[in-house]
Amino acid sequence: MNYNYQNLQNTCYKQVFLIGMALLCLNFSAIAQKTIGKHTATVGTKNLTFFTDNITVNATKVFKNGIATTNDVNSEIQRISNLGGGVVKFLTGTYTLGQINLKSNIRIEVGNNVTFIIDRSGNNNTLFNLGRDANNLQGVISNVEIIGAAESSSTWFEIDLSNFDPLETATPFKVAYVKNFAISRFIIKDNYTLNPSVFLVADSKFLGRDETGRLNYDLSTFNRIPIQGVVKNAKATGIGTGYALVQPFSGKRLYFENLEGEQGITVRLEPGSGKSNDDLNLTSSQKMGSIDDVYIKNVSNKLGFAALFIKPHAKICNNIYATDLYAENSLSTLYIASASLLPQSRRGKFTNTKFENISFKQTIVNRVSNGTNNLVASNYPADSGLEGLRFMTELHRQKLVTVRNSRSPKPGVYSLIVRDAGGERYKTHPIAPIMYTARFSKNTIGNITGRYNVSIPNENDIEVLGGVFSGDKVVYRSEARVITTAAEDTDYIYE
Repeated sequence: MNYNYQNLQNTCYKQVFLIGMALLCLNFSAIAQKTIGKHTATVGTKNLTFFTDNITVNATKVFKNGIATTNDVNSEIQRISNLGGGVVKFLTGTYTLGQINLKSNIRIEVGNNVTFIIDRSGNNNTLFNLGRDANNLQGVISNVEIIGAAESSSTWFEIDLSNFDPLETATPFKVAYVKNFAISRFIIKDNYTLNPSVFLVADSKFLGRDETGRLNYDLSTFNRIPIQGVVKNAKATGIGTGYALVQPFSGKRLYFENLEGEQGITVRLEPGSGKSNDDLNLTSSQKMGSIDDVYIKNVSNKLGFAALFIKPHAKICNNIYATDLYAENSLSTLYIASASLLPQSRRGKFTNTKFENISFKQTIVNRVSNGTNNLVASNYPADSGLEGLRFMTELHRQKLVTVRNSRSPKPGVYSLIVRDAGGERYKTHPIAPIMYTARFSKNTIGNITGRYNVSIPNENDIEVLGGVFSGDKVVYRSEARVITTAAEDTDYIYE
């Protein structure tokens, strides 16, 4: 009797154990399938797919409590990719890691209360690398996702760049020769570093330096670009003025949504730097490595340069749509910049490009004073480069001229303007919801190559909030002024 009872009891325990294990496996499987899922949208006349969850979970690796090495993570990514795909998880903790190289069919899932710090050993400045190896060109990687577990922004995972000084190079996400990718639910705690936080580039082949030290790339390899990708649900603080939370140098079929920036720029569509050593803009085709088929929604910026900045340099960038753009105490919401390369025949443009639902808010009143040591100090909140200063208010311009003229010898006017937090550019006041320097005036595009037309809202449809801003809703290139004289800045206007 006791023997039979014991057998029955053991059998029950086994059944309960097996049921429990089955439930645990089902729960684990459900967690392993976390993804943003399929993303589609219409841009112009095209119905586009930007990401599809094609990752089959054949294996899973879990890191926890901040315990992981760069070699451990890269080895597991390679192992799981070789098995046909799967998931690498990071649970609560602070992880200091060097460059993590993503492979095909890999999803990185990051739990609540996870912080990543970039290991700078060996001059490394990159955390997640998607398809970039300038010295060893490989085939495209595909089906890659990096996602925070939490839907609430209060618990998105963080990448902390406080171990970088301002103007040092840092690249949390380097995105290159990859197709079908998604990055979501993260916060960048920047420190005014160089490079965008999500940097989309061509995986071009590096040829070394010439006799002058200039970096050279194989111009025929700039077609190895990011294709079909999503970046959404992210924010960054402490963005450098000339940089961004997200910037494509190159890319096709890109989807950006729910992105928030503090200072700097939130989304920047700008292929390359446009400088003389910028190989991307030296390709024979203006379409090689260009930016095309882009959908942008719900992008905001505070205390910075712009929510969305576009500049084509030498490229013909086509089929762009953006809606729900907002800025608060920034220079502008939307900045549409002209190409200024020489010779003019190199200059590019944006075509079939449309912007809708733009709003702009100013809550900080423009006040200026002489400040310490007779320099012009202010509470002006916005970030700006030299170009934006050409459109400053008459009040600010006169204050600068008054202070400059009171000194002997007269200093350079830019030396009197408060620098931005990174020390590389400037602070000024909000200028306008839209700064349209690619167009000459309201009615004229201009006959200079590199000036182009895009669709912007009617002025009645541009929303101004806050009760402080009283300027024009759209500022055009023809309104640029020389700071010291208030004359038309013809050198810039007709550049």
